[in-house]
Amino acid sequence: MPEQVRVGIIGCGRMGARHVETAERLDSLQVVAVADADETAARECVGRRPIDMLSDWHALLERDDVDAVTVAAPSELHAEMGLAALDAGKHVLVEKPLATTMPDALRLAGAARTAGRKLMVGHVERFNPAVGKVAALVAEGRVGQVFRAHAERVGPLPARIRDAGVAIDLATHDLDIMQHVLAHDITHVYAEGARFSHATDEDMLTCLLRFGDDGPYGLLDVNWLTPEKRRELTILGEGGMLRASYLTQEVWFTESAGMFTAWDELARVRGDAEGSVLRFALPKREPLRAELEAWAQCVLEDGPEPVSAWEGARALAAALAVRESAAHCRPVELLDMPHAPSPSR
Repeated sequence: MPEQVRVGIIGCGRMGARHVETAERLDSLQVVAVADADETAARECVGRRPIDMLSDWHALLERDDVDAVTVAAPSELHAEMGLAALDAGKHVLVEKPLATTMPDALRLAGAARTAGRKLMVGHVERFNPAVGKVAALVAEGRVGQVFRAHAERVGPLPARIRDAGVAIDLATHDLDIMQHVLAHDITHVYAEGARFSHATDEDMLTCLLRFGDDGPYGLLDVNWLTPEKRRELTILGEGGMLRASYLTQEVWFTESAGMFTAWDELARVRGDAEGSVLRFALPKREPLRAELEAWAQCVLEDGPEPVSAWEGARALAAALAVRESAAHCRPVELLDMPHAPSPSR
């Protein structure tokens, strides 16, 4: 079995550069080439590293020394580039969103299955230690029945954003995280939004969600208008409330009045609980590094993708429903969320 995955990166913008910088610190990945029509961006991305620079991404796919491709180009190109890479026999990591339309997302998922190649979606927040802890606690039943999930992702408008609004660029993160943590698909969406600062797309959305016919409720607040950045997830249940900060990578638990949950192990982890509020001391970890380590392991060991194309398609379906609901000021029901075909099919 090879010890390294030889990677080509398509797109030398902010995310492409971060992939190059992070991959060089991993023994399991070797970036051999990047591709971008902007020569200046490519040179800034590569720096003094011994990495080939190509102006045509098609040429990168023709190289025999490239095992896998990272697609970090603008969202509207994800489907075209991902499909071409799979057709060339490459494993593919696509930055979120998987695509910008559901037909393209499903086409990518099907193409990976047909080609027998790995197709992972870069939902990097999945690899945040705070998210992992909340997901584990919910799965263990530590908060009992979950009543509601509340996600907040707000901050100033990034200069890099030109090709999408907050539904696709921001909401996809939290729609994926909430479905992952709650282990329920989103079935109903009602959203309202507006455009204040962005040139073409919505820059503020508030969404009400329902997970399953009898599952938890959800609330999602995303915008590019708040002058300070906040990234938080709150899970409210019968036993209390979990609150996670993606930025500080901390998790707090607050017990509900009248409920006593003897979490002795928390005292051993932190030992400084004040009353009914407990704070977890989590080892800090760079989410992108954790994501790339998991990606490399999946390719090298022929394991399942940590975030599959079908999961990426579900997040996209929910984001498109949010955008449609906000555009028409009406509820949207998601009748059939995409899932991987069973092995028997």
